[in-house]
Amino acid sequence: MGNRIRWMLLVLAVAIMPNVSAFSQPAGGDVFREYMWYKEGGNAGGSLRVGGRVGYEGSIALEHDFDLEHATKAEVVVEKILCHDGTTGLAIQINDSDWIYIPEAAGIPAPQSAYQHHFYPRVRIPLSCLNHGKDNRFQMRVDTKHPWNWPQNLIYGVHFRIYYDPAKKPHPTGEITSPKSGDNLGRSATLTAAARSPNGKIRQVDYIGLYEDVNFEGDGIYRQWHYHFFHGQILNHIGSATDEPYNVTWDTSWAPDQRQETKIAARIIDSTGMVYVTEAVGDLGLVRPGLSVELCKPYDIPKTWVTRRGEKQELFDVAGDPSKAIAAQLVWSSWSPGYMKGVYINGKKVFDSEGGKYQYHAHRVTIDDIGCFKQGRNALKTGKTPKINGKMVHGMEVNWPGIMVLIQYRNDK
Repeated sequence: MGNRIRWMLLVLAVAIMPNVSAFSQPAGGDVFREYMWYKEGGNAGGSLRVGGRVGYEGSIALEHDFDLEHATKAEVVVEKILCHDGTTGLAIQINDSDWIYIPEAAGIPAPQSAYQHHFYPRVRIPLSCLNHGKDNRFQMRVDTKHPWNWPQNLIYGVHFRIYYDPAKKPHPTGEITSPKSGDNLGRSATLTAAARSPNGKIRQVDYIGLYEDVNFEGDGIYRQWHYHFFHGQILNHIGSATDEPYNVTWDTSWAPDQRQETKIAARIIDSTGMVYVTEAVGDLGLVRPGLSVELCKPYDIPKTWVTRRGEKQELFDVAGDPSKAIAAQLVWSSWSPGYMKGVYINGKKVFDSEGGKYQYHAHRVTIDDIGCFKQGRNALKTGKTPKINGKMVHGMEVNWPGIMVLIQYRNDK
């Protein structure tokens, strides 16, 4: 069986199986608070090293004042980077709880520890392991068994999400007022919402969308509610607003063409930190006369994609007519891109470098040479990071699902 067929079967399996890492992803009508821990700075770009040899800081005291009144369930969201390939068994202990294992992403082939990744697993935790108020701590660990005796994950954040009974807990409410169900969205779409709270001022409205797009979430799922967090801040969502009527303009010029309906919802956050998720507005179309956008999904992703280990190559297919291409982007998530040495498509160098060393970076770069594509199968590779002053350096880690390619076409229809 070829690698391409194996990959297609994996995607199908992910689509029909329960996604344990997506437990209780907030849905319309949910009410919750998010208590977010993250490092302000320091080691490895502001991360917690979990593993052997260096930097594990042990039990961490949380400064948050946890509100458990009328709580119905709880979960933890972890900002996790694989870091050292072969690292397994990431787990968290909250206060005196049993160790709770953090699930791997079902969309990454097993063993997931062989593929560089940065994703955001969610796992349910017992409410009983939390204390009401400020007396809460956590610690994390990984399996000590490791092929080269240095297991290590980097953790950029740990979020404790507490859900409440909306009938008993005062909370913000609201709804999206534009667009309406059944509307078509053009290249520029204005989103608005009504929001109110018995607790006081509305602090922020975050718009999120369910549609197919690049997978910054790092779990290999392209159609999902697109957003994630880094150092406690929401990223790669449609946009946020802080003032009525909470307008956000969505530039869809790089959103891929959609085979299914698009849905939009909003996270309404009041001044007390209470969050309410609106019901989704669905059956939205994406209509952009004269423009078509193709998302080219990479496959045959190499294991241990770290550029110090040599040139690494993925494949992607182009379905459109390259002669009608007008622009293209490369999109990916990396760690330590300050050591990258170029990106090549079909043997042509199309991008050199960007980003810092020993830190996370989300790349979205426009490439000048759109003549590098060919219809059908294309090859993309990253250059090898050389030794510096005779010494091996880190190199760039390319995280799952690899480097994605977006192509804009002139659409004459």
